[in-house]
Amino acid sequence: MTLFQFYFFEFSAIYIMIGWAVYLMFRINQPYFGSLYSMCIGAYFAAYTSINFGWPVWLILIGAVILSALIALIPAFRLAKLGPFPMVIASIALLFIIQTIVKNTDVLGARYGLFGMPFIPQHITLMITYGLLILIGYVVFHLNYSHIGRAMDAIHFDRDVAETLGINTNSLSVQFQIISSAIGAIAGVLYAYTMQGVFPAAFNMNLMMYAITIVVLGGMHTMWGVIISAPFLWGISQFLPKNLTGLSIIIYGVLLILMLLVRPGGIIDRKTIKRFTRG
Repeated sequence: MTLFQFYFFEFSAIYIMIGWAVYLMFRINQPYFGSLYSMCIGAYFAAYTSINFGWPVWLILIGAVILSALIALIPAFRLAKLGPFPMVIASIALLFIIQTIVKNTDVLGARYGLFGMPFIPQHITLMITYGLLILIGYVVFHLNYSHIGRAMDAIHFDRDVAETLGINTNSLSVQFQIISSAIGAIAGVLYAYTMQGVFPAAFNMNLMMYAITIVVLGGMHTMWGVIISAPFLWGISQFLPKNLTGLSIIIYGVLLILMLLVRPGGIIDRKTIKRFTRG
């Protein structure tokens, strides 16, 4: 396997995870991007503990999930009461806070980041990544097609109506924030091992733009579109000539606007799923 093929399969899986993490919150009409700052936390946790303490991957994954979940829990109860726009603003602020902290912390390499993580063979990395991807996909699938999924639909349609039906919208939001952050942390650990290090600039507004485009392009109301949009969007940035790679974020923006105007439901919407299941 060439290095390009490895990166394509690895980053496609990582960004599918991020897409699912963002998608879960979109389902309850709360565009929460805590998975992105949790990705940053997970990546730095992996880099620091593997370089300084020699922790194994399995322990780092568990530690990163617990740490990210605890950090996400701090603002979760307050964020659960916010509407869509305030949630976006709060998420952006939290992402910048985490990025600024790591950028100004010498023990985390400050603006230069941390590098020199233990090397894991490519085939082992892919096995771990796709094993976790299948596990996360299984969880998201069962959340979608259960009574929780029906509650998500009700909240997305009208939060007040959902509450009159006996759905605890705040509790569900808190739970989804934690799940979303845990998925982000796993993606961050895998990202750090793939790059064998981490740096603050990887977790900026471009990452948020990328995550939004993945979900909107793939489809905001189903989990399946992300599986197509994440590899497609990552591939765009890789196939562009080197002198045009900076234009990738502009291309994402254009695709985002076009999709919202032409096909708001995304590549795979609920009608597509119904047609497919009916044969």
